[in-house]
Amino acid sequence: MRVQRFRGFACLMLAATAVSLVGCRESMPHSFTWPATGDTIPTHPKPPEGGYYSDWDPYAATLEITPLEAVNPVRTQHVLIATVRDKEGKPLPNRRVEWMIADQSVGSIVEVDESGFRASRGYKLTNSYAISHTNNYSHTLTRGTDDPSDDINLEPGQTWCVITSAVEGDTHIIAYCPAIYDWTKHKVFAVKHWYDVSWECPAPDTNMVGTPHEMVTRVFKYSDGSPLAGYLVTYKIMSGPGGRFDPGAANTVTVNTGDDGIARVVLNQDTPMEGVNEIQIDINRPENAQCCKPGAHIATCNTTKTWLAPQIDITKSAPARAEVGDEFDYSIVVSNPAQMAAENVTVRDNLPDGIVYVSSNPAASVSGQALSWNLGTLAGGQSAALSVRVRATRTGTFHNCADVTASNGLSDNACADTVVTAPSLALVLNCQAELMLCDNVPFRVVVSNNGDGTAKNVMVTVDLPDGLASSDGRNQLSFSAGNLGAGQSKEATFNAKASRVGDYGVRASATADGGLMADSNCSTRIVSPSLAVSKTGPDVRYIGRPATYQITVNNTGNVPARDVILTDTIPAGLQFISASDGGQMSGGRVTWNLGTMEPGSSKSVTTELKATGFGSVVNTATVQAYCADANASYTMEVKGVPAVLLEVIDMNDPIEVGGTETYEIVVTNQGSAPDLNTKIVVTLPPEMDYVSASGPSGEQASVEGKTISFPPYPSLAPKQRIIYKVQTKANAVGDVRFRTTMTSDMLQTPVEETESTHIY
Repeated sequence: MRVQRFRGFACLMLAATAVSLVGCRESMPHSFTWPATGDTIPTHPKPPEGGYYSDWDPYAATLEITPLEAVNPVRTQHVLIATVRDKEGKPLPNRRVEWMIADQSVGSIVEVDESGFRASRGYKLTNSYAISHTNNYSHTLTRGTDDPSDDINLEPGQTWCVITSAVEGDTHIIAYCPAIYDWTKHKVFAVKHWYDVSWECPAPDTNMVGTPHEMVTRVFKYSDGSPLAGYLVTYKIMSGPGGRFDPGAANTVTVNTGDDGIARVVLNQDTPMEGVNEIQIDINRPENAQCCKPGAHIATCNTTKTWLAPQIDITKSAPARAEVGDEFDYSIVVSNPAQMAAENVTVRDNLPDGIVYVSSNPAASVSGQALSWNLGTLAGGQSAALSVRVRATRTGTFHNCADVTASNGLSDNACADTVVTAPSLALVLNCQAELMLCDNVPFRVVVSNNGDGTAKNVMVTVDLPDGLASSDGRNQLSFSAGNLGAGQSKEATFNAKASRVGDYGVRASATADGGLMADSNCSTRIVSPSLAVSKTGPDVRYIGRPATYQITVNNTGNVPARDVILTDTIPAGLQFISASDGGQMSGGRVTWNLGTMEPGSSKSVTTELKATGFGSVVNTATVQAYCADANASYTMEVKGVPAVLLEVIDMNDPIEVGGTETYEIVVTNQGSAPDLNTKIVVTLPPEMDYVSASGPSGEQASVEGKTISFPPYPSLAPKQRIIYKVQTKANAVGDVRFRTTMTSDMLQTPVEETESTHIY
């Protein structure tokens, strides 16, 4: 606002100082006025000095008035809109417009556009003369009613004037824009016809197609509402479906208002069809020659007649695919997209063979495969939903159609296709025909869906017979294959172990939802070689003597034994000398590689060993092959040769009578075997008496007369030496003999030793 005001002020200052002035587009170019408040200051609508002789507002070009001609009832107000435009047709603000009612006209100016802050803003000087200025901004002029349809919207470059008349007649209005230089364009003439007439035209209405429709136009005095008879009302079909008015049977008819002020016609369609008729209604006052009133066109109004018909639509949907045994739903929707109600609506659905009815919502009338519903009246825009649950009993493509009918020949149908499929299980169990007992027994099971539907919740179970078990000891294995689509497969592999040889039959089974089943069998033979080993040799050997052992291996099974290895462990007490058939000595054992032994075959080898220790020597041979083994032991007694040396020594020889003599008896085992239960018995000569005796371990001897006996020595080990002592006393002179006798378990005859002693 401030910018615009400044620009206007600048233009006005220019006008005050120039004889000839070129106007400004947005401001008032015709007179020098200042913004002011308070009373309005009327000014003569003169141009600047010399303005009548020049184009002092080169922007203003044309003036428009709407409406140029109109009819209004007396005692109503009529608004005239003036627009000032430039040469390009754009509205111009701040242009002065003068409003004048010509002499001899009826009516008065009620008010004009007085908006603005200038002292020269709009004003009314008399009931027939007023001044206003075109607006800078958009405005809405309301009539003070609650009906927004009677509001008037004003754009920048427009201004307004309101007129009225209390009596019938014509008002001739002159609008003048002094800023327009062209005299042929700066004035516009308009006329307003005032009649004490008001009217009510038929309101837009809606009817069902093919039905008659009465149209009523009422004409009456505006002043008191009394009816006006004899007015001519013309009805004309402007567009839409073909039709005729009665009376007259034409698409254009003119009827007079009756004493009640009403002009009636009946509209009929040529052919029932939907559409909208636009109907123009002209109201004319008839000529009255008696009172010199010419005929006059009072008003033109328009109305519409919308012809509607009920409609009926049906849609049907179903799953594209289902499986045998599955339940699924047909969804049916019946709708009336029109604005008119459809009556006697009936739906029918004939289920195809292979589709069995289960239930429906709402409940249907069922007769075999035929279903029906009576829906009654379906209002415009209303729809009804039906759901039918069915079950498929066989495979195939099922084309199912539902139809709907209603009054007035309405019908529609809709179809839905469902492909019903069925899965089919197949099972293959694979196992090897023959395996060794010590082998893992592998199994592979493959479950497949060879059908055209989805196999759901597929479970596979494998039953193992007695003698076969999984690694964790189970005799039944299972796995879930989940859902298998058409053509899909899943497989599983596992190992079992056999506890014995024999033929085993294994069974696998598969199940799925809907009672689907499949099974498969396979058999495997479990075999094993059976090895036996025997060993022979001498029962007894003396230390240092060689001993030859013979080892024989036999395959007593029914399959070859491969990678046969024979080992003979050399125990302590034996020493390896040699081995036959390429036997190799290493790490205390002799090893033979016998290769593969066919069923029923045998192989013998020998080994020569030397006895190096006493006692029972256990010699074990072990044979091992793939999936077979055996062993055999042989016990040989190793003995030694005892060689006992007996020595007797007199320690004091010679002795005198009365003196003592000590004899040492030394027993030494010079052989290779222990001497068991060695016993020493001493016999004294008559010339000696017993004094004392002691054994090797302090044993006490028994004495009986001249015989002294020591207890047996349990075991005299090879190279062991024991000593006995006997003390005697000489009682007479002589050359005597001290006799010692030795016996043992190893000596077949006693050993005697004498020692001579001289007594003096």
